[in-house]
Amino acid sequence: MKPSRRLLRMMKPYWLQLIVVFLAMAITTATDMIPPYLLRLIVDRAIGQGDLAFLYLIAFIRLLTQGVRAAATYLQWYLQEWVGQRVMYDLRRQLHAHLQTLSPTYFARIKTGQLMSRLTGDVDSLHQFLGFGALLMVQAVLVFVVVVVILSRMNWRLTLVTMATSPVLIATVVRFRMRIRPAWERIREYMGKLTTTLQENISGVRVVKAFAREDTEGGKFRGRNLDFLQRNLERADIEAAAQPFMDFLGGLSAVVLIWFGAREVVLERMSLGELVAFQRYLWALIWPIQMMGWLVNLAGRALGAAPRLFEVLDERPEVSDAPGAVELPPVRGHIIMEDVSFMFDDGVEEVLKDISLEIRPGETLAVVGGTGSGKSTFISMLCRFHDPTAGRILIDGYDLRSVTMDSLRRQVGLVLQESFLFSATLKENIAFGNPGASQEEIEKAARMAQAHGFIDELAEGYESLVGERGIGLSGGQKQRVALARALLVNPRILILDEATASVDTETESLIQGALAEVMADRTTVIIAKRLSTVKAAGRILVLEHGRVVQLGTHAELVGVDGVYRSIFAVQLEGQAEVAELGEEEVTPVV
Repeated sequence: MKPSRRLLRMMKPYWLQLIVVFLAMAITTATDMIPPYLLRLIVDRAIGQGDLAFLYLIAFIRLLTQGVRAAATYLQWYLQEWVGQRVMYDLRRQLHAHLQTLSPTYFARIKTGQLMSRLTGDVDSLHQFLGFGALLMVQAVLVFVVVVVILSRMNWRLTLVTMATSPVLIATVVRFRMRIRPAWERIREYMGKLTTTLQENISGVRVVKAFAREDTEGGKFRGRNLDFLQRNLERADIEAAAQPFMDFLGGLSAVVLIWFGAREVVLERMSLGELVAFQRYLWALIWPIQMMGWLVNLAGRALGAAPRLFEVLDERPEVSDAPGAVELPPVRGHIIMEDVSFMFDDGVEEVLKDISLEIRPGETLAVVGGTGSGKSTFISMLCRFHDPTAGRILIDGYDLRSVTMDSLRRQVGLVLQESFLFSATLKENIAFGNPGASQEEIEKAARMAQAHGFIDELAEGYESLVGERGIGLSGGQKQRVALARALLVNPRILILDEATASVDTETESLIQGALAEVMADRTTVIIAKRLSTVKAAGRILVLEHGRVVQLGTHAELVGVDGVYRSIFAVQLEGQAEVAELGEEEVTPVV
């Protein structure tokens, strides 16, 4: 469906308000047509015949029509802005709701700056057109038609002469529209690139400074900024070439009126009052022509922005609830994977291959493997961020594709390696998955995650605000808050993806001690590199190139040659070197 039709469909729910807007527009247009006619009567009768009583009557009628016009104009402008704002509210709500349904793969594929540019700049362009541009365009056409009819009835010869430039003017508007829309589409594209560069520089400011790359990144931004400037100058050149020419054609009509209209008065083919009224009507005809260039510009911006927004709305979720999906009842945490394989949409290589596994209720399974072995994809499938391309995953006998995602994820607690905190209080961050939790429950979860101590030392305690991504907290502190957030949900299945990677060994030991009690009666899947975390698991799953190469307890796996034993040996060697350094005698400096 064309973007213009989709925009009209978005306005359909507000058809009643639009009818009122059009009625108000009709009244405004009608009252605009009365003053020139009254001026004709004043010149030809009130002044020409010295009829003061008639002059007072005309003044009263003019005052009355002005009052009606003011009321109709208020109604028209308020309601058309109201409709525009409501449509944009609906669009933003749809975009946000749809983005929540998309998988992490989509957000890994599209750049954040591009997405933000669409959700802000493109939405604003649509608002400007739908809020007043579109209805002003309709009003301009309406005024044009009405004035042409009135002028033709007054003097068809003069009308034909003064409108001789209209075909050229219409051709200019059409050509302008064809050129301005692609220009705005290029501007939107380059705005996205500029926003992306800025967003990456702000998010990665520490990396930029650490590698002393300020000049390089500054050059990159200047390049993007210059490209954006060039696209805007190209657009300005198109507008500068079209608008003055349209104004010239409109002014030419006034010149023709002076020459030919005065001749008509001299030849007594029309009265002086008719000429004055004709001149006023002609100016009422010229403003829609002059406005058309600006309105077409607004339309070009909107129609350039609309496809970029609809592209987001048309993105199909990788994972969605199946028709007839049921609520997953409270589970024990019995997980079965039957011949599970997974491949991303690029179809290059399978990330997981023929995995068959049973995780018993209450069991703790550690997943280890090198980079690219498929560990993150493994846990993503348990949360149903992805669906298997082959095989199936069961929890308590329910195929994950047959249950609603909400009912599944409410029973899964997830702590990722990169701990994201919202711009809110620590209390709100911990209670994110359980907003109705009491202060006591929040503090209990924080204690289990070894976060209560540092939170209690803050001036505002649990009411302390944290910035984007938890700025102001150390990596370990953010990870402990994220862990408390997962524990507060009291999940039947707990998934920890390097959950203690950013904490020191002492804090890790404290967290593990607390988690031992938490994990006792729930199924836990842990991705970890530290042997201290892995050894405590009931079983260990070793992945290599997406395949299960080993499965067993720590004692079983370390006793045979294989990937796990190699990892264990490397870590033992590192620990031995640290111990050796600790035993070296340090000669005091005298």
